Amino acid sequence: MRPTIHTLMLLVLTVFWGLVRGDQTKPELDDLFNALQQSNDLVEMTELQNQIWFHWYELPEQSAKLQPIFDHGIQALHFGQPQVAITQFSRTIEAAPTFAEGWNRRATAYFMVGDFEASLRDIQQTLALEPRHFGALGGLSMILENTMQYDKAIQAEKLLLKLMPENGLIKERIQNLQTRELESRI
Repeated sequence: MRPTIHTLMLLVLTVFWGLVRGDQTKPELDDLFNALQQSNDLVEMTELQNQIWFHWYELPEQSAKLQPIFDHGIQALHFGQPQVAITQFSRTIEAAPTFAEGWNRRATAYFMVGDFEASLRDIQQTLALEPRHFGALGGLSMILENTMQYDKAIQAEKLLLKLMPENGLIKERIQNLQTRELESRI
């Protein structure tokens, strides 16, 4: 299962790497999250998520000098160098500890090297800074699934479903996790 998740993570990084970036604290985020919650179209949901990522990816203006360090970490993830990414994201976090995406990306890098405990700690920090962070919630669900904590993975997916109530893919994932949970009891 790990190669599939690794491939998925690289695909997600490839899609988002080319986006122009914006500040994660912009007030436009509330409107985008409201639209995401109201949407019942998967294509529109993806477009809204991309717009949200757009705002999450760039460091706030007061920390803009760290952008090359953060970008180097993103590039390292893109090229399958999670240890390099961890170093770059750690540098970013040390200098800008309220930048949620630094924590989220380091969580991704830790996930890629199989350090689920460190990844969970960074996901927790990401969600403390941005409780609506669907990327962190999705990562949390994957870790919990990988550690066979299906009931907790389902809870993470239900939090995602609150952000996107009409997302059929999340509903399907919840059903699959419920099936795996039942099978694990047999």
